[in-house]
Amino acid sequence: MRDARTIMVAPNGAYLQPVHHPRVPITGEQLIHCLHECAEAGATMAHIHARDQQGAHSLDPALNQALYQQVIDAVGDRMVIQLTTEAVGRYSPQQQMALIKAVKPEAASFALRELIPDHQPPSKAVTDFFAWTVEARIYSQFILYHPRELARYYTLREQGILPSRGHHLLFVAGRDRTPPRGMSEDVVAMYHALHADGTIPWSVCAFGCHESRCLTTAATLGGDVRIGFENNTQHIDQSQAHDNASQITNLRNTLENLGYCTKPVQALRQTMTQSF
Repeated sequence: MRDARTIMVAPNGAYLQPVHHPRVPITGEQLIHCLHECAEAGATMAHIHARDQQGAHSLDPALNQALYQQVIDAVGDRMVIQLTTEAVGRYSPQQQMALIKAVKPEAASFALRELIPDHQPPSKAVTDFFAWTVEARIYSQFILYHPRELARYYTLREQGILPSRGHHLLFVAGRDRTPPRGMSEDVVAMYHALHADGTIPWSVCAFGCHESRCLTTAATLGGDVRIGFENNTQHIDQSQAHDNASQITNLRNTLENLGYCTKPVQALRQTMTQSF
């Protein structure tokens, strides 16, 4: 039996606009159409951002609840829908946590550096919140940008501030470069920083036109992959990708040529259930 990898898609992100690429999905209808295409191409988890009437990223609970329910109703049997808590420099940890408390999505993502800044001691509210996510069975993704953040994640787990169940990790390659650009060596560095027990599933996304190289590296090292316009709209030759689904198709073909199959959504949901 071939090794299986989960393909996640991040189709719009917080900043990308149609002026940057005509096929970035902004409205709920556009997002649903995009996600159906992405599911057909092989993605089984979607990382979504709500946009307001001006197209700006928003953590407004009512807006996110409406979008999340709209997407779940349309594609929830085909994909796991993950809601972002990205702060974009405007939202506080309290607002980020309030969003997830209000919507209660099946999956959510949290940047460790935003929820628990390394210059501040973790608050009881944050500790209680992450304990609640386990009780509520919200599959939580901790976003990490550097090996030192992974080391801090392990420390916070050992201290009982972060849960040891019901979550997985996303390593982001290239965010801290100017301009953002991930390289395969970023993935290798995060992989070497992993603890040897291998009990927490992990995945990689990467900024810039070397995205596919980074994701292929992750897959060969045992990780899952996240692709999409949030991080990159270009092929490795810097020509524009047609859309999110075509990116997934190209990646899936590459993985299959390397001997990996893609995990179906039923298997992903089983992994999620077993993590609790």
